[in-house]
Amino acid sequence: MLSNNLEFKKLLLLHGKDRRKQSMETELENLPHSISHIDSKIELENATIASATQELKNLEIESNSLENEINSLSEQIVRQKNKQLEVKKNEEYQALENEIAGLIDQQSLKEDEHIEILLKLDDAKETSKIAESKIRDKVKLLEIDRKKLSEKGTELNSEVARLNSEIEETITDIDESLILGYARTKKVVSRPPYIAPLEDQKCSGCNLRVSNDVVSSVLVEQKLTHCDQCGRIVYFER
Repeated sequence: MLSNNLEFKKLLLLHGKDRRKQSMETELENLPHSISHIDSKIELENATIASATQELKNLEIESNSLENEINSLSEQIVRQKNKQLEVKKNEEYQALENEIAGLIDQQSLKEDEHIEILLKLDDAKETSKIAESKIRDKVKLLEIDRKKLSEKGTELNSEVARLNSEIEETITDIDESLILGYARTKKVVSRPPYIAPLEDQKCSGCNLRVSNDVVSSVLVEQKLTHCDQCGRIVYFER
């Protein structure tokens, strides 16, 4: 049986190494996308923190502005009251009184606004503190994942290099006709496996039934045989 042939066993070993190498190369191709995806998540989380920080700053600026306006109105009220002490005419006194009343109303409205902003500021500070702590923890975990992916890339590159060396060494130890047949199969078949066992007269690579000629070639002639459906090398396992 072909599977008992020493040279074919070497070919199966080569095929196994080939598939492991291709699987690792696929992982390497996908790594940049995975790392980029993590980078985008980190950027988004950091942007959330920056947005919350900016919102706090805006509230603080608004609070300071209102406080300055309130202080300015207080000073104006004091000045106008001092003027009242100096005027002699009732009309002037009443005009100042009306102006002071208007300033007091403005001050009252600004104080209400300021209280509302201060409440928002307190809530925003507490929310920001909790959110920032959680986001920082999330970013740390994402950075750990990113580091692991980078390290995985280094490991995979090293493993691929090792397998390339082993594959080259294995190729030199296999009959040239088998290597040529295997190389042609890899060009014809779009994806692994390139060698597949037959099960119930079906190629396990494409799951389609092979002809009796293929079965006969494998069992009787025991030569390198291809699936007449997909082109893969086929054999019977013991």
